Amino acid sequence: MEEGSLASLLAGLGARPFHGRQVYGWLYARGILAPDRWTDLPASVRSAVADSARVDPGRIVGRAEAGDGTVKYRIALADGGTVEAVHMVQHERVTLCLSSQLGCALDCAFCLTGRMGLVRHLSAGEIVGQAALIRDDRGLAGRPFNVVFMGMGEPLHNYDNVLAAFRILTSPRGFGLSRRRVTVSTAGLVPAIERLAEEPVRPRLAVSLNATTDEARSRLMPINRRYPLASLLEACRAFGRKTGQRWTFEYVLLHGVNDADEDIERLARILRTHPAKVNLIPFNPVPGWLPFEPPPRQRAVEIRDRLLRLGLPASIRWSRGLEARA
Repeated sequence: MEEGSLASLLAGLGARPFHGRQVYGWLYARGILAPDRWTDLPASVRSAVADSARVDPGRIVGRAEAGDGTVKYRIALADGGTVEAVHMVQHERVTLCLSSQLGCALDCAFCLTGRMGLVRHLSAGEIVGQAALIRDDRGLAGRPFNVVFMGMGEPLHNYDNVLAAFRILTSPRGFGLSRRRVTVSTAGLVPAIERLAEEPVRPRLAVSLNATTDEARSRLMPINRRYPLASLLEACRAFGRKTGQRWTFEYVLLHGVNDADEDIERLARILRTHPAKVNLIPFNPVPGWLPFEPPPRQRAVEIRDRLLRLGLPASIRWSRGLEARA
């Protein structure tokens, strides 16, 4: 819950305006959820909160650890359902990958979550709760970490709750993260990208592209039928003009589907004028579930080097957490 909404709720319980700031700090900065431990608040306020409100981030019901240090968490939500979140470490850089929905409505062909369909949006509290649970489990209190909204769901389909969670994560009285440490990934919801550009403070933007023609992209990502490449790329250009920010295009490498030389030539041609870089992501195989494979490692390196020669900033985000199915 954002600070203003929390203050309004507490006012209804007889608290004074400054009590909202205190409770906000206890919940998010200190991670103390039990009202009886909020020692600088009157006993009457603590009792009213305990009796009238629920403070519940969910609970960790499963962990799967990979040899590279990646940990995939299964988190049971207080309002029902289970989502996944991932803790990753690379060169001492800690990144949490959070879910924004239970399921997803977009049905991308290479995404297992899309098979579920959309069950429901997560609240801001359920989103932030994932970060709080992992922060406590991994001893991250007081340490900087990064957050990527690349877990279950399309973040910009749940726009209001994701942005509310972003504000809690970046509030100096909340988690205290720099906004530059938070990235929202989208499959290409053009109106939401346009709306994000108008925000006074916004997370970093990553756009999942994955194909270089409308025909191919519509097969892989049905959202392209509503917002084809031309409109998506123009929305990205407008985002850059409005915000002055760089962004990232993500390109999941699917062997024999989107990794041919002509695909790479087109990718460089259509993105060269954007103030953005490309993250190449070799597909994480899901045997028995999804009919895709990543290209051989050397082919991924060749694609990156070819893009660099063609003038497009590119890097490879090698898969992590394979043993944990993360």
